[in-house]
Amino acid sequence: MSLNKVYKLSSRGLAIFMAVIFASSISAITDIGYVGEDETEITVERNYAKLPSFPRKALRLGKEGYVIVEFDVDTDGAVLDPYVVEAAPQGVFERSAIKAVRKWVYMPPSFNGQSVKANNVQVRLNFDLQ
Repeated sequence: MSLNKVYKLSSRGLAIFMAVIFASSISAITDIGYVGEDETEITVERNYAKLPSFPRKALRLGKEGYVIVEFDVDTDGAVLDPYVVEAAPQGVFERSAIKAVRKWVYMPPSFNGQSVKANNVQVRLNFDLQ
């Protein structure tokens, strides 16, 4: 393989890598959750949020979209049972979104000075080509 071919492969790989890094976004660092039977609204703050990877097939086809994921935040800040509420287009970005959200960590939620579990937290993850 010539040096020229290696350079072309490397620059293409770099372009894909850069697109993947800058193509996924998350809207805010604080999210809304609910506590108690009366579903009192509280804010939960993300301590760590891994950006989802942009699926290679979607990148290759030039597809953009979003996924809305819902989950609970445990008393220690861990994400519990994330699932997809809405996605467009369907069947493209869901797996990547769930995989990323499972790794997120929140500040331990509290309400009235008590450590609580925040329910029904929803986040929108955008997959945009830049």
